[in-house]
Amino acid sequence: MFVVRHPLRKRAFVVLGLVSVLSLAACGGGGGGSNASNTTTPGGAGGTTVTTSGGSGNGKCFTTPGTQHARVRFVNLFTNATYPSGSIDVLQGFSATDPCGKKLATIPYGTASDYVDVTAADVSGNWNATAYVAGSSDEAHQIISQSETWKGGEQITIAFMGSESQSGNSASAGSDQTFFENTGTGESENFPSVPGKAVLGIGASAVQYVAKGSSWRAGIAGQAGCLRAKDDTDTTTTNIGGTSLVQYPVTPGSIKLALYPSIPGTCAGTSEIGPVTIDAAAGSRTFVLVYGPDAKSLKLLTLSVAS
Repeated sequence: MFVVRHPLRKRAFVVLGLVSVLSLAACGGGGGGSNASNTTTPGGAGGTTVTTSGGSGNGKCFTTPGTQHARVRFVNLFTNATYPSGSIDVLQGFSATDPCGKKLATIPYGTASDYVDVTAADVSGNWNATAYVAGSSDEAHQIISQSETWKGGEQITIAFMGSESQSGNSASAGSDQTFFENTGTGESENFPSVPGKAVLGIGASAVQYVAKGSSWRAGIAGQAGCLRAKDDTDTTTTNIGGTSLVQYPVTPGSIKLALYPSIPGTCAGTSEIGPVTIDAAAGSRTFVLVYGPDAKSLKLLTLSVAS
């Protein structure tokens, strides 16, 4: 019997109100439908502004910064009926009133920032970042706050997204998804490389509420059949949808990746999303993230993982 695996659909965590300023205030850091597609490299193409100024931000920090450092990249896939395709600001700290906080990046919709070097807020490695609708830093425009605890040497990508509309939420309430590209020990926790292959990590979390119930399969434009995901067998196929990052080890080279409806699942004819051209070098890892303000305007954002 032929089995199709559907990625689990999880309820995204949303911020219902402003996170109070805690004694772990962040400190330090700051560095360095449609066939359309948008490509962003680790260099930060796409008009992203990254704040590089040092200092303690708005005032005296509550804690002594730790020695743990990490590299973080932010992706703006945040969209909803009120804010369909606007820029976002990412601030280091629990909120804009954090006395040790500061702005790390302003990110246009559908793009990513450069990797930013950050420092833990305290000796335990705690660190926090908060996203806002660009130009605002009040509770009514806060999207979500994300905390991490660094051991040192981590490299991650945080994608900010919309969330399911719920009574009682502010118009800006959203969600996020964090991908650990490196844990600081030389191992890739969420997205491992494969010797001799290029790995594509395809995710559609940002559109689970934009294109409800939709799922896709990946194929290469001009080639017959669908790509086989990392855990697929001769009798199983994984659909792209929900919150899962589906990983595809592919033959290195320049490929035209496209997404096709999971029904009939043949990856033939006209693609529903894409194609997008990817320079898939051996040993490389590339995120391919589906985004768009509505189900008829879906695009692919590709992000190379820095080695």
